[in-house]
Amino acid sequence: MKRKLKNNGILIVSILIISFVSCKDENVIHSVNQQNLQSSHDYVLFEKTLFDIEREIEHALIATGTTKNLPLYISLNVDSTDQDTLIINFGEENYLHLGHLKRGEIISIYNSFIYNSDAQISTTFNNFYINNNLIQGKMLLKNNGFNQNGFSEFSLTIDSMSMFTNNGSIDMLSGNYIKEMVSGNNTQYQYLDNIYKVTGNALGNSSNNNNFSVEISDSLNMILSCYESSSCVVTGGTSKLIPDGYEERIINYGDNTCDCDVNAIIGEDVHPIIIN
Repeated sequence: MKRKLKNNGILIVSILIISFVSCKDENVIHSVNQQNLQSSHDYVLFEKTLFDIEREIEHALIATGTTKNLPLYISLNVDSTDQDTLIINFGEENYLHLGHLKRGEIISIYNSFIYNSDAQISTTFNNFYINNNLIQGKMLLKNNGFNQNGFSEFSLTIDSMSMFTNNGSIDMLSGNYIKEMVSGNNTQYQYLDNIYKVTGNALGNSSNNNNFSVEISDSLNMILSCYESSSCVVTGGTSKLIPDGYEERIINYGDNTCDCDVNAIIGEDVHPIIIN
């Protein structure tokens, strides 16, 4: 009788332990699905950095001559009928320019001025850091001319770009974006009045080594005048981001105000994404 009671007691304890562990595991999985925002944060940070680099190139191509102070614009135009090279050199120490700390070089090879319909600008980097994050890889910007809506259209292609941060490497394996300039077409040398509608998709790997895919589901509003008051120029629209092994999250860029308020929406839960 005592043995039977002892066996029953062991069985009950075993069931309780299994139930506790199962519930605990279920809560952990649920928590990870809900709270793992690394891919969302990394992609938004990378996207913001990408647009910052574009701004530097646009600014440099519009600037005339070579500046006496940093950044140093070095134009290598050996043959006017061939491709030219523009080197934006920030020096070896951090230099505050257009709202961000930068050092190293941005190197762009281009065949025409950025606003000409046949322009192609291929950009690489030499020990280039922005806010102490090392940038590597290649990006290609093409001016496709006027589209059927009568607006200038640009395509931006990302080829194996990486950003090395304190948390690890953010790798943009590929990215294809279309930027439609819906305002600013007539003032080419005043780029801060440019407004773009941006669509596209990307594949990446976050700093926690988790692959993710992104698709812009509602075109992003990109308002360059926001640079006058904020470090973020994407003011509205949504993207769908899916990390491997986790549920879909919606990246919401806000209500068309010049701020950096970005949220990741997972189901009915809203999580702020803090970027700098």
